[in-house]
Amino acid sequence: MSSAGLTSATIKLFLPRGDAKSLRTAEISNWTGKAIPAPRTEMDDLLLREELDKAGVYILTGAYPPSGSPRAYIGEAEVIRERLKQHKTNEFPKTPPL
Repeated sequence: MSSAGLTSATIKLFLPRGDAKSLRTAEISNWTGKAIPAPRTEMDDLLLREELDKAGVYILTGAYPPSGSPRAYIGEAEVIRERLKQHKTNEFPKTPPL
């Protein structure tokens, strides 16, 4: 495969707990956004992150209880923290993300 026309990028990962399966952040060069994946079991810690005071897009993943099949909910919010707090009180699958 030729690299002609492709733009390179750097991804910077930060593991606050030193565990790649725990809360983590990712930044991509030349992009102003930030990805912050975390298992549902760490939702309280995730909600403390200052990045969640901004507008953005989020993805909730889990298993559909009757069948166990994977499902995802994609949403957007002006203040991500407030929207995730609403989801926390609802019955979205309480299984860890896929």
